[in-house]
Amino acid sequence: MAKLVTIYDSVSLSEIYIAQAKLEQAGILSFTKDERLHQTAPYLSSLTNGIQLQVATDDLDSAVQILQQAGILIPQVEKKDNFTKRLKWIFLAVLIAELLYLLIKNKVV
Repeated sequence: MAKLVTIYDSVSLSEIYIAQAKLEQAGILSFTKDERLHQTAPYLSSLTNGIQLQVATDDLDSAVQILQQAGILIPQVEKKDNFTKRLKWIFLAVLIAELLYLLIKNKVV
């Protein structure tokens, strides 16, 4: 059996059922995780990330596409900003400058 992966989670059982119905219409088998916990103790759902909708890894791409077309999942936008990369280089430059300052100050160089 293929490994299951969580594709969608919600604390609303009706939202999970709608997403599951969309997948079922497309012929994709899906499973719910923590559904019974939500039904018996709904106050614990927030501790377990709510109810999780899972599909097989083989169906992951098509399931994501179906839920995005239905407006259930929002497509992720790739960030073109390299701010973190630039921040790493700035940090490295400051670190080297500080190291040189300490070496010169202590007359090691």
